[in-house]
Amino acid sequence: MSRRDSQWAGIVAGAAGLSLVAGFVVLAVVGKPPARKDSTEPPLAKPPVTPPDDVEALARCLRSEDDDPAIQIAIGWIVLQTASRRRVSVFDLLTAGHGYGPQKVFVSGRALIRFAATDKPASDTTMLLAVALLAGTVEPPKHFQMAAPTSFVERSKASKRLGEDGRPLQPETTLARIGALQTDFGGLVGRMGRWYFYRHRAPIVDAAASVPSLA
Repeated sequence: MSRRDSQWAGIVAGAAGLSLVAGFVVLAVVGKPPARKDSTEPPLAKPPVTPPDDVEALARCLRSEDDDPAIQIAIGWIVLQTASRRRVSVFDLLTAGHGYGPQKVFVSGRALIRFAATDKPASDTTMLLAVALLAGTVEPPKHFQMAAPTSFVERSKASKRLGEDGRPLQPETTLARIGALQTDFGGLVGRMGRWYFYRHRAPIVDAAASVPSLA
């Protein structure tokens, strides 16, 4: 090798050494480059807006209380307003910690009256209606909402199902009993068919038959 070639070889070797040292310095200061995300990784699932138990509980309530969609919407709306006001879930409001079943259940031999019945399984129709009510896309008429009922009762004969005490789970509900229940639930504010609606702290009316229609 000539002297000139030897000089070029030394220059090249020195440059390569400097490049290698510079690379180690960059890695030490900056660190390793971030790993590239796998584009095939599935996105995180968004949590449901409404807990599934709330949907089923409300759907069971609608099916258990009445078959008329207008009544179901009215009752469902009251259930949602009450759950919101009490700051509890729909499921907790309707089951009171004792699972699905009739409105009247027995706990340690004592009767417990819950907000509404949930003994019948939900149907496809009531599931869809429950979802719509929870989403706010279905509501009762405005005059019903302005009356702001907080509870309800059906004028009916005594149920054939008996409780642990040997009495009907649902006693006969006459107009006289409907009127008397105002001392527990507040005054009557309206009715829809055989259903009567109360509002907490509303004035008591003399005759249940004279309350206005909310249909």
